[in-house]
Amino acid sequence: MEFIVQGDAVTDRAVEIAGFLSQQGWEKAQQTPFPADFSPRRYARLVNEYKAPSCAILMDADRDQKTPQFVAIANLLRSLDLSAPEIYASDPDRGLVLMEDFGDRNYGNMIDVGDDAKPYYMRAVDVLVHLHQHYDVAMTQDLSLPRYEARLFIDQSGLFLDAYFLYKKGREAHAEERTAFYAAWQQSLGVIENIPQTLMLRDFMLDNLMDLPARAAWRAVGLLDFQDAGLGPIAYDLASLCEDVRRDGGDRMLDQVIDYYYRQSQPPYPLDYLRSACRVLAAQRHVRILGILVRLAVGQGRRDKLAYVPRIWGYLDYLLQDKVLEPLRLWMRDHITDEMR
Repeated sequence: MEFIVQGDAVTDRAVEIAGFLSQQGWEKAQQTPFPADFSPRRYARLVNEYKAPSCAILMDADRDQKTPQFVAIANLLRSLDLSAPEIYASDPDRGLVLMEDFGDRNYGNMIDVGDDAKPYYMRAVDVLVHLHQHYDVAMTQDLSLPRYEARLFIDQSGLFLDAYFLYKKGREAHAEERTAFYAAWQQSLGVIENIPQTLMLRDFMLDNLMDLPARAAWRAVGLLDFQDAGLGPIAYDLASLCEDVRRDGGDRMLDQVIDYYYRQSQPPYPLDYLRSACRVLAAQRHVRILGILVRLAVGQGRRDKLAYVPRIWGYLDYLLQDKVLEPLRLWMRDHITDEMR
């Protein structure tokens, strides 16, 4: 059998995987690895015609990749009548999971081949409406999930300075530049205090959503990649949905996504509160992803990721015209001038 990890340095890992699959009766399955993207986790599709179901997905994650949390959140989402993968077997401490195969109808890929994007975005919003209406914080009280308040969002945005600014300017940011950067975020992030908190899936985006046409309503959307879930503003996953690194158009969908969510959920606060929070959190994600792209390019030699940088700046340029983000726009104008309009 060909393992999804190979080479002398990972012989022990291959043995661990073989033992795990043997315990579950999948040792003779045909295995097809998925190509790597942004995730440090490794995946393979297993096919065994003598099993029922005959297909499954094997996830092989390093021990720092929150596999116990992935399993727990998957089970929670399924208990809320959402389509997270069924976990057939797991060894969370070793980062191994055997789970339901949702097939190949990935939202991002389907849009890339010509499908109309809007219906997919709106189906994704239906998932968030259902999640936000049925989740209660007591459901995750034993998981020690991170709480995303302004301070944590500000700290995470520092990756922009540590990676992108360093790459772009050829030097580290001075103390006064850092102070002004964080102060700009502090001003803008005040808007998230106006809206409720919920379970944030955090990587809720088209490429982590699967089309399950045999299921009805919000259950027709398969959910992937939620091990980094946390507690925070309901606007975050709406912003994440439209933070589309791999293709154009996410920025043009943001207002439609916000309006549709507001109509469906009918929350007891003004639409402008939600719109401002979504824009600020979308900008925070874009700024952080610029740091991630550079870190991958420089630290791991994955320079192909730099091709996404112009698109992210295009999204940011659009968002920074909003008055709520004026402090950050002025900082960018003063320090990253050649990227701005």
